[in-house]
Amino acid sequence: MSASIRKFLYFLLAVIMMIDFYLIFNAGNPNSFLRLLVKCTEYDISITVGLSILIVLISFSMIRDNDQNSIKNVLDRNSGHIAELKKQNRSNEEIAESFLKEMGSEKGLFHNIVKWRVLRYLFKM
Repeated sequence: MSASIRKFLYFLLAVIMMIDFYLIFNAGNPNSFLRLLVKCTEYDISITVGLSILIVLISFSMIRDNDQNSIKNVLDRNSGHIAELKKQNRSNEEIAESFLKEMGSEKGLFHNIVKWRVLRYLFKM
């Protein structure tokens, strides 16, 4: 995700959170600013829940992208060493295992998830 998209998402997230915070405390209020868009107060809770779900989805997408980029950045910084290992006919599996060993990863679910991500980036390199 580019820096400009990331900044836009932070701004959008802040705006949506302020609107959602306002709507939480003004649900059902006949004098709420929401009456400019929706006349009926029956939809206030639905709109508030919808905005809350949107906040969660944007937050998760930003967190997910951040985690994946950290692994990619470490692999990109070591791309010279990885290319050298590939010239020595080392498989992507061996390179991924040595990478995880250097990071101190132990066998388990987390290890397998990170290994899958590392292998995906190694195939792209």
